[in-house]
Amino acid sequence: MINLDYIGTWKEVMKSPSHFYSEMPRTGGYADPILFAVVNVAIYSLFYLLFNPGVYDVNGFSSPMIFAVALLAPVAGFVTLFLDATLLHIIQKALGGKGTYEGTVRFVLYASAALSLLWVPLAGGIFGVYQLYLYVVGGRFVHEVSLERSSLAVFLSVLMVIVFIVLISSSGLV
Repeated sequence: MINLDYIGTWKEVMKSPSHFYSEMPRTGGYADPILFAVVNVAIYSLFYLLFNPGVYDVNGFSSPMIFAVALLAPVAGFVTLFLDATLLHIIQKALGGKGTYEGTVRFVLYASAALSLLWVPLAGGIFGVYQLYLYVVGGRFVHEVSLERSSLAVFLSVLMVIVFIVLISSSGLV
């Protein structure tokens, strides 16, 4: 049964992440966290498209491109959250974390609260960094590791993504 108080959950994650993650059930299924993340990704995608329509103007074909992005951006954002969770889980386990994959997915999906503000002009980057902070705090509680070890896991995951992007970019595939 889905029991989502979106506004209350969002405020708790953003204002008191330590309290939220210490109380967050590590199990209980994916329905509530998925629904929460879907709302956050949809908010981000909608507002990003509204405030940045020129980004998708490719050779005068802006309308079809905006339509394609409007359909694909929420899907890509949601898939990215699961990729984040998978990578973080592997790294946390390698660093001695005790949490489960479900627990990792849950904290990553709830950390998407910051994503809902990533579109804000000139300040969006701050919320991207805050999302990484939410990953650190969530990993600390779910994997029962120190703040330093959880920070290292997040740092290593970001570093791995950057290296992957550089390798793909330099290979000529993109």
